[in-house]
Amino acid sequence: MKQIAFSFLIVVFIATGCGNRQEHKIAELESSAKQVMFVNVETAAGIVDDEYMGTVISRNRAGIESKLQARVERINVALGSRVNAGDPLAELDIREYRARVDQAQAIFEQSAQDFGRFEALFAQKAITQQEFEAAKARKSAAEAALIESQTYLSYARITAPFAGVITEQMIEPGDFVVPGKALFTLEKERPLRFQVSLPESKQGQISVGDSVAIGIPSIGAKLKGRIEEFSPGTDPVSRTFIAKIGLPDFAGLHPGQFGRLHLSSPGDATLQIPRSALVKRGQLDLVYVINQENRAMLRLVRIGREYPDRTEILSGLSENERVVISGQANLSDGDSVAGQP
Repeated sequence: MKQIAFSFLIVVFIATGCGNRQEHKIAELESSAKQVMFVNVETAAGIVDDEYMGTVISRNRAGIESKLQARVERINVALGSRVNAGDPLAELDIREYRARVDQAQAIFEQSAQDFGRFEALFAQKAITQQEFEAAKARKSAAEAALIESQTYLSYARITAPFAGVITEQMIEPGDFVVPGKALFTLEKERPLRFQVSLPESKQGQISVGDSVAIGIPSIGAKLKGRIEEFSPGTDPVSRTFIAKIGLPDFAGLHPGQFGRLHLSSPGDATLQIPRSALVKRGQLDLVYVINQENRAMLRLVRIGREYPDRTEILSGLSENERVVISGQANLSDGDSVAGQP
């Protein structure tokens, strides 16, 4: 009996010692676990930010054309010249049109003299009413021809229809111009617009009055504009439509500058994590994933679009997996962790 009791005490002692060592080991592991914060990987709808290239234009823009067929004698402006309304831009060869004025002037003077004689004869009842009216009509026709020739002569002096800046010059001295030929482009410096071609798929997504973001790289500006008008129809070849966006007055902004319109729209649902979960190692994108044993395992991921506070995950993670978002600096692959969402 004594031997049996002694054996029993030895077993109890060993069991108690093993239990104490196991509890001690667990306590050590728990005390060595590193404190982190984590979140679950979620599926969420992303925002697609599309860019469309366009140009800054003037709200008031005019193509200056010739109304005559003549040779360019003189050009009074250059690209970038600022002009006022009525300022001369160019002068055409006027010799032919001066001759036409002189001819019309002579005919008018002759018809005016004839009419004076016919008027005196009619007062004396020496001619009929019909003859008098014919003389009067000839005088009126000659006067109209003179005014017409004088008007054409005035077209030989190309002037600015309003105050602005010359942004294009399509002629040089000696060029032969014809009616309808573009000579200059004149634009007002203010106010300005942004013109852009958009795909027809965007036609139902924007409306007049919408506020949009526009970047102007040349001056490093990001501006807020408002859609003022757009073409209701779509170009059948390019499948695009034109949108015109009003711009605020901004230093350094001028017609002809390149810009990008940013339009955001809801995208497909994708896996997303906070940007703070990403760990950069050279060119690699990694995250710490907490497994079922509460260990942080370093895993390679492939990222997609980046939003202000979240990042799209294309591969490497599954929904509801736990990823560390704080405390990665003190972690190594395989570390035991403890934390909270």
